[in-house]
Amino acid sequence: MSDQSSTPPGWYYAEGDPPGTNRFWDGSQWQGGPQPAQAAGPAPQQFGFGQAFTEASQATTALVLSILGIVCCQLLAPVAWYVGQQEVTAIDAGRRDPKNRGTAQAAKIIGIVMTVLTVLFVLIYVIGFAAFAADGDF
Repeated sequence: MSDQSSTPPGWYYAEGDPPGTNRFWDGSQWQGGPQPAQAAGPAPQQFGFGQAFTEASQATTALVLSILGIVCCQLLAPVAWYVGQQEVTAIDAGRRDPKNRGTAQAAKIIGIVMTVLTVLFVLIYVIGFAAFAADGDF
């Protein structure tokens, strides 16, 4: 550290220590010996009482898919239903943050409703086409 007097406390590399190690700087002097540096990369997300969730939430993805299933592509509705159900299952298993449960539930319900409506629409269309074809009036 070149200007040690203004460096805030924290873990830093100290000149002369082995590469890949850090020491704790208390703001005025080094404390303890060199410790292995933490591996680079994102740490698990911490929520609540120190619990780390190992998987990122897919609740927003499920909700976007369900909205797209309403607006433009009804074939996305079953996908939203599936992703929403997977999210709820992962939340129940403790792998994902429970604060996203409402979003996942909403996506799942919208996916179910839109899937049912799409199937009904297709059935009505097929029945109507069959009735028209049975009439023989093309």
